[in-house]
Amino acid sequence: MSQTKRKNLLQTIEELRWDLWLAVVTIGLVIFGVVMVYSASAAVKNSQRFLFSQIAWATLGLIAMAVMRRIDYHHYAQPKFIYGFLILCLFLLLVVLFFPAVNGAHRWVTFKSLSAQPSELAKIALVIFLAWFLSERERDGELHDFWATIAPACVVMGLLAILILKEPDLGTTMMLGVVFIIMMFTAGVPLKHLIKLSPVLLVALAGMVVKVAWRWERVKTFLDPESDPLGKGYQILQSLIAVGAGGVNGLGFGQSKQKLSFLIAPQSDFIFAVIGEELGFVGSSTLVLAYAFFLWRGLKAARYAPDRFGGLIAIGLTTGVVVQAYFNISVALNLVPAKGITLPFVSAGGSSLLAALVTAGILLNISEQGKSEEKERNG
Repeated sequence: MSQTKRKNLLQTIEELRWDLWLAVVTIGLVIFGVVMVYSASAAVKNSQRFLFSQIAWATLGLIAMAVMRRIDYHHYAQPKFIYGFLILCLFLLLVVLFFPAVNGAHRWVTFKSLSAQPSELAKIALVIFLAWFLSERERDGELHDFWATIAPACVVMGLLAILILKEPDLGTTMMLGVVFIIMMFTAGVPLKHLIKLSPVLLVALAGMVVKVAWRWERVKTFLDPESDPLGKGYQILQSLIAVGAGGVNGLGFGQSKQKLSFLIAPQSDFIFAVIGEELGFVGSSTLVLAYAFFLWRGLKAARYAPDRFGGLIAIGLTTGVVVQAYFNISVALNLVPAKGITLPFVSAGGSSLLAALVTAGILLNISEQGKSEEKERNG
């Protein structure tokens, strides 16, 4: 009897017009994020502010996700919308440079107590543009033409990257670069064209790292954090101590010691270190698997999307969320040089959380339309 009920429940879930599993993992990550922000910010001055802010942004984001789920993604495939969206992003990325710097970077547009990062909007804009542009080039039979396809796409990517680098924000620029390459490859752009870009990209990346003193110092710190344990290597060593102290099962919720004035930004950039200390290997691994599950459902939405445009949007948005998540985790584990990248759905940060939930809403709409078309084909 119980097996029959379970079968009926799973069948009901699969018959929904939208992907309930994708919605569940997204909402689960958001709720988990609110709880962990509350714990991680316990030692921060006016810690309740982070909790209430996260709840407010999570509520707004979930409403936005519900709204985006109801909007037909085909409406985005309009040149006026796409170029208008890009121009808005470029304008905001330019304007943000005139706002006061926070920790040496001009990344936030602020209005009274509210702040937002235009680069979060740029991530979505780039994905929608590439999905539309590449699907149009494929329809016209010009996908293999370097000057008709690759060159114009690189111009748009370059404009966004230059302004984001001016903030400066190399981490987000690299995230955009990964999404760009994956979408181009998935769309069917010849590998030889992408290989042609490799030397240029590698030289540019090397120049941005080697010629900027503080970035080069981060690389050296990454390679040997113990060379300056009380200076440049302090943050990453505290993160590793936190993760190591958690062991298998963790010290327990709220019991982190490293968040007590040892870790910098424990509620945002290094929240994974707090998770590792309080919930241990079991909790950390579960979180990693949750992002893997999100990846699976996002790629499934891409596979069954009604058209190329929807499939490419799903691939781009899913890639952006998951790559950013694993980059953040890798920083906490010293697998890559330190960079201020938030953990999607979990870290404290209004515009980051809102953008991630908008992303999930678009994916839900694509999955809904893919299911609807599949049902029509099957009769």
